[in-house]
Amino acid sequence: MQQEKAAANHETWQIDLDRSTLSFSLRHIVIHEIRGRFRKWGGTVTLDGDHLASSSVHLWIDLASVDTGDVERDAQIRSPEFFDVGRFPRATFASRQVRLPARANPIVKGRLDLHGVTGPVDVEITRHNRWTDETGGERISYEAKARIDRQRFGLHWNQDLDVGGVVVGDEIELFAQVEARMAAGEHF
Repeated sequence: MQQEKAAANHETWQIDLDRSTLSFSLRHIVIHEIRGRFRKWGGTVTLDGDHLASSSVHLWIDLASVDTGDVERDAQIRSPEFFDVGRFPRATFASRQVRLPARANPIVKGRLDLHGVTGPVDVEITRHNRWTDETGGERISYEAKARIDRQRFGLHWNQDLDVGGVVVGDEIELFAQVEARMAAGEHF
């Protein structure tokens, strides 16, 4: 009986790609900033109602789905100079810990596997909500942000400027607006 109760407090949520976005921005010396998004990505959020710090997140990103609004730039990002999608078609994120500070936003600490390199990434949850939609289905939403150093993940391409400096910055800011629906069979 005790084990059944514990299982009932775990909820698995499937990310709704039609209602979610994963975007990024990166400093660029010539055009100030490059903004883009990934069109194909997804994953699950598992909430432990009794121990939210034990909750987990698993994401996948189809790197070939990158879209910055510039066909030539997107082709270069997919090429061996950056993502090398022929060798590394996906990035994945798996949480290891959820921190719930008393007076700050929750932090999901995890491991990002990108370009054949695995490294730590902290994701800050800046907003969250839960509701029942018009069809009676349970929904959750999150807004989150993270920063990664692209050099740490083997994304080294850059171009030196004649006046000093480089064209592309190293810090990439990631922004996620996630809406998820309860996975089938998870209604308790």
